[in-house]
Amino acid sequence: MIVSEPRQDVAAWVGQRIGVEFRPPYTAIAEVRGGKIIAGYVFNVWTEYDVEVSLAADRLSRSLIKSAFSYVVDNLGCRRATFRTRADNVNAQKCLERLGGRLEGRQRAYFGDCDGLLYGIMKEDFPIGQHPITAQSA
Repeated sequence: MIVSEPRQDVAAWVGQRIGVEFRPPYTAIAEVRGGKIIAGYVFNVWTEYDVEVSLAADRLSRSLIKSAFSYVVDNLGCRRATFRTRADNVNAQKCLERLGGRLEGRQRAYFGDCDGLLYGIMKEDFPIGQHPITAQSA
């Protein structure tokens, strides 16, 4: 089941896994199975055309990925999503690349003990979840 509330619980779950603390304003969605969060997205720092997205997952389903894409493009009206990951998190980098992300930069010591890598996903590059409304507005 995909949920958006309680967003504080989703943000705490994601934050604990990626080592950050989110402060409002933010929104969040998560997938819950058996009463437990298995994956979640936190959306913050919205700038009309872009939103910063944080993701943590034990398992990442296609339905949650599509829900996140739909939220960014259809609800927020963004053309792109920005992701940051640790330079030593190869699994996250591969996941972002599979989702259409492109490496856009490196932020030295962003995580204190590790550099941060900045990825951007443009809506026209997202490999799943395209639908006629989204495709026409690209």
